[in-house]
Amino acid sequence: MGRPPCCDKIGVKKGPWTPEEDIILVSYIQEHGPGNWRAVPTNTGLLRCSKSCRLRWTNYLRPGIKRGNFTDHEEKMIIHLQALLGNRWAAIASYLPQRTDNDIKNFWNTHLKKKLRKIQAGQGDQSRDGLSSAGSQQISRGQWERRLQTDINMARQALCEALSPGKPSSLLTGLKPACVNEKPAPAAPIYASSTENIARLLKGMDDKWS
Repeated sequence: MGRPPCCDKIGVKKGPWTPEEDIILVSYIQEHGPGNWRAVPTNTGLLRCSKSCRLRWTNYLRPGIKRGNFTDHEEKMIIHLQALLGNRWAAIASYLPQRTDNDIKNFWNTHLKKKLRKIQAGQGDQSRDGLSSAGSQQISRGQWERRLQTDINMARQALCEALSPGKPSSLLTGLKPACVNEKPAPAAPIYASSTENIARLLKGMDDKWS
């Protein structure tokens, strides 16, 4: 079975509350306290639904309601609580007793939700920019390595040509450079991706021709 309606809708007044109705409701609650809202229309003579009486008191008439702009602290609390509780505005309002659940809900839907989307979109753009920057740095490093490899190969070739004798130098008597071997021994692979490998390559060349 569903929950029975809070009141008979026939003859129930809708629309904005009048100052006279507010006075009647406040006077009754000051005497009897909030609660037992089903009895309020009957005991006060108000032609209002009991739910309407409760919402009017909770959102507009009860003491201590804070109006106006939300503070940064309140914004952070609402964002945190909404992430934990979802759209349970009455539960969230219990942590902000001076704010009504209706004001919190409206503030979330009109301001905070859009603000969060912009922040998340900005973080996504920064992440994409970071990946793009890292990619460009990697490409630049690869180009530098290829250029360095080419320079080393050209230097080795020039050195080999300079030492290949038409007339062997007396300093090179008995020395047959590897570059003029008919069947050169397979050279160790050359890697120019680090300073250590480049130094090892140059040292090997010095040892070879010394």
